[in-house]
Amino acid sequence: MKRLLYTFCAIALLFSMQSCYVKRGSNMSFVDRSLAGRDAEIVSMRMPMFLARPFIVKELASEENELVRKAILNIKSVKFMALSNAQNTDRIYKSFSNYLDHQNMEEFASLYSDGSRISINGKIKKNKIKKLLLCISDDQDQIYVEVKGNFSMDDISNSINVYEKKSSL
Repeated sequence: MKRLLYTFCAIALLFSMQSCYVKRGSNMSFVDRSLAGRDAEIVSMRMPMFLARPFIVKELASEENELVRKAILNIKSVKFMALSNAQNTDRIYKSFSNYLDHQNMEEFASLYSDGSRISINGKIKKNKIKKLLLCISDDQDQIYVEVKGNFSMDDISNSINVYEKKSSL
């Protein structure tokens, strides 16, 4: 009976760790290999926060950033995808826009900085941000970061203010 229990626990652990692997394909539904092109390089990663949170909280405890630590505790998962040498960047961005519409996400900000477009989008329910999707794109590369959690605009604003104060010193 113990052997069966250990086997079940090992299998459950492997399935939970499977989502942490870095893979060479898309992990977001608006991009696939046929849309990006044959020569495009797609690298993606998904990190559930229950695995990363202990390390992040330990690092932040030494820096004594209470506001940032509270914001990190509200994050449930993070997805990352980098896309290089895509041939159809206009079609990918159109697919991204359609995805945002389909998911009922709002655009919080869109910026142009050093030739790159930065788009910050979010899904809000009951004054809480449930999903935040960042897109950074230029001529050759695109980076997408999806953060799922349960945080408010004040949490984000306070975290940004702490970071700006720290970087100005």
